[in-house]
Amino acid sequence: MHAAADDTMLSALALVLLAAPLTAGLNVATVARRSVVKYDTSRAVPPEVVRTALDAAILAPCHFLREPWRFYQAGPETVAKLCAMNEDKKAMFEGVPGWMIATCAASEYGDDGSISTKAALEDHAAAACAVQNFMVSLASDGVGSKWMTGALGVAPETVMDIVGADKEAERLLGVIWYGYPANELSADAKSPPRKLGVDGVLTQLP
Repeated sequence: MHAAADDTMLSALALVLLAAPLTAGLNVATVARRSVVKYDTSRAVPPEVVRTALDAAILAPCHFLREPWRFYQAGPETVAKLCAMNEDKKAMFEGVPGWMIATCAASEYGDDGSISTKAALEDHAAAACAVQNFMVSLASDGVGSKWMTGALGVAPETVMDIVGADKEAERLLGVIWYGYPANELSADAKSPPRKLGVDGVLTQLP
């Protein structure tokens, strides 16, 4: 195809994108995504929806294609073990239909095993992007999710042991709860107010 034809096609595509509503396509899912704690336990999330979300997760940007994300999808036996981690929160845990455990397999760690070196921080950021992709993809199919870390009330090592993760090579990113929400996701739903807003975090440079 000639360059002029390419330019024409790109210009047409740009016009289409500019004419599309701000909340079109994936933007709807981004806006609709909320941290969900109450789920409709009568509805199971189809495996293909979860697989699509994982396909989206691994498209996250990563340095030198190191692919530092790892996912553990908990089946019924594993979910039962996870629910038993914290007796005080067991009833709440049992109301969560789906559990996906996410870890970061960094290419290196600090001398103390921490995520502190340049490469480790890059890998951790990439793995966090993968988790966000996973949750936004779920939201696009009407599935709610919640990224859980300290609120689980258990040590990361406990979760890692239950799912059989390599504690030398991986670090826990979090437990991702998911399922159809008791109240449907909506881009119109009120979100927690951001104190800073865009103006509070953006520096416009010349």
